[in-house]
Amino acid sequence: MFIEYAIGAFILGGLLGFIRDYKSAVKASSFMAFLGSLLLLGEVYNVYTNGPVKVNLYGLPLNITNVSAVFLLIIGIVGTAVSLYAISYMDIFERTGKGGVYAIAYNTFLASMALVVTVDSMEYFVVSWELMTLSSFILVFFSERKRDVNASAKYYITMHFLDTIPLFLALGTAYSLVGSFDKLSFENIGSALMTAPAHTKIVFGGLLLIAFMTKSGITPFQFWVAETYRAAPSSVSAVMAGAMEKVALYGLIALVWKLVGTTYSLGLLVALLGAITLTVGTLYALRETNAKRLLAYHSVGQMGYIWLGIGIGMALIPKGGALGAIGALGAFAGLFHALNHAIFKSSLFLSAGAVEYRTGTVELNELGGLGKHMKWTALAALFASLAISGVPPFNGFISKWLIYVSGYQSGNLLLAFGAVLAALISAATLASFVKFYGTQFGGEMERYEEVREVPGTMIAGQWILAGLTLLIGIFPGTVTGVLNVFNAPVEGNLYKIGFKSVLFSPVLFVILLGVLVFGFYLALKPSYGKEAKPWDCGSTQIDEDEYRINAEGYYIKYERKIDGFYRFGDWFYAVGAAIIHYIVRGYIWMASYFVKIVDTPYTKVESVADLRKSEVLYGDEEALKPLVRFLRIACDVLPGIRLGTFVVLALITVGVVIGILMAL
Repeated sequence: MFIEYAIGAFILGGLLGFIRDYKSAVKASSFMAFLGSLLLLGEVYNVYTNGPVKVNLYGLPLNITNVSAVFLLIIGIVGTAVSLYAISYMDIFERTGKGGVYAIAYNTFLASMALVVTVDSMEYFVVSWELMTLSSFILVFFSERKRDVNASAKYYITMHFLDTIPLFLALGTAYSLVGSFDKLSFENIGSALMTAPAHTKIVFGGLLLIAFMTKSGITPFQFWVAETYRAAPSSVSAVMAGAMEKVALYGLIALVWKLVGTTYSLGLLVALLGAITLTVGTLYALRETNAKRLLAYHSVGQMGYIWLGIGIGMALIPKGGALGAIGALGAFAGLFHALNHAIFKSSLFLSAGAVEYRTGTVELNELGGLGKHMKWTALAALFASLAISGVPPFNGFISKWLIYVSGYQSGNLLLAFGAVLAALISAATLASFVKFYGTQFGGEMERYEEVREVPGTMIAGQWILAGLTLLIGIFPGTVTGVLNVFNAPVEGNLYKIGFKSVLFSPVLFVILLGVLVFGFYLALKPSYGKEAKPWDCGSTQIDEDEYRINAEGYYIKYERKIDGFYRFGDWFYAVGAAIIHYIVRGYIWMASYFVKIVDTPYTKVESVADLRKSEVLYGDEEALKPLVRFLRIACDVLPGIRLGTFVVLALITVGVVIGILMAL
């Protein structure tokens, strides 16, 4: 089984964190994460060709279904590209000296996501989910800057109260239904729910829905997203936005929909939440001037599109007949957009990281003129920007278009309105990415004249994803077979896709577009070689770098038109921030007594920073101290492994893995 080797590669990648040298540890662990992600793609192919499989992995019961394969595909693609990219990108954090922390946390992050979508037990699902949350939390504050640490604390507190607590309560509910931890398989829980009282189903499903809404960033639980993605290293943000959010979607489908069951009303609720979220996320992105915060809000918005499609499926599939077919199309479109979003959003975060790698900033107001110095990064960013904006022939158009079609033909006013709203918001997405791309790569700025392209592994990571946006957009049939787990009546092949009479041929579109562009080029052939200074109205005081519209001024008049919307949203965020503030204060109040036990009765504790200065007594830490001491001794005893040695070991490992696969 490929997944066994994949998890093994992630474990080895974490163990390579014991290499003393930061760069060697990061490059070695990133390489093993790259290999493990490729093996996940091998598992997807295995399930696609041979059907679902059950396996016992190191004592963990796994059930790799067709739905699991879709999400392994997402994790595998994102993990492959990002891990390759991280080999060079993570050099900018060398000052932290935490190569081992990165190696363990990053590989654990990927492995835990793979387990979440494959384990066949509620108990192991929750444990894997917590591993995913903990490892991502560690990666968010990797830079150790004060603002980033605060963002990571906000993320972790939010996840504990709106994610962990609901999941553990749901686990307790499942235990009460089956009566034993040994019987917590999803099959047993599903059987028990069939005869359970209606209020038990509502409580169980409601707890799960809150947890998955929070992790997906669905309104009103999106307040953690922007600062978390801004604070995390860009490669980590790419995995969180591209893969982690989709793991929550798996929970919505596999646990809420398939396990608890769905109703017409629940489907409408999910679709409504999606329509609200795609509007809120996109409009907030429109006013952002920090590239990573802008992309974070667009992650919120794009998850809204996905939930809209899944909601259409949840509402209509149970009705059967023609409406059931339209519902299956909507659910298929939602899954298709989940894959597409994973690809183009990860690519966009990697392009932002590439700009940060060379310029040291992601503030759009401070950037410009990078297109001619970072041509490969600029072109990859252009592909991904067109894809997220729903411009054909890129992949984002296909899935958005199918969501519109299913909503229009649903026969329900709310679903049809959601589809119309989604189409209109796509225009705002395009406007936002005109700003995102133009401010970074357009124009000229003297301060960046010496900037050069990023290293080859970073370019390769970006282009694995950017290339897929075009490949899938032109040939959607390459992935529709894996994605169509709802048996949607999708008509098409490699060259066309659609529903009944509503068909679209990406290949024909590309041919016609190419002819049109060539005709315009011949008719309006531009002249080259002429240069002129910009007119400064006679001023001698303005720097030429300032002859441009900065990001803040792009849509300022439009933003003023909907100022009431932004003020309401800002108030809502302020309320959320206040709640988190008082939660932190409560934590400090409790923790201060443990500090006093260890130090003196008069220790003054007023902030988290004060806690860091003192030794705090935690029961779980006391229990784990022997293991921590052993690991520290092992780290000191093991000789420092140089990069050259690692390359030899890596080649041997790859050879052994390939040999085993060939033997099988």
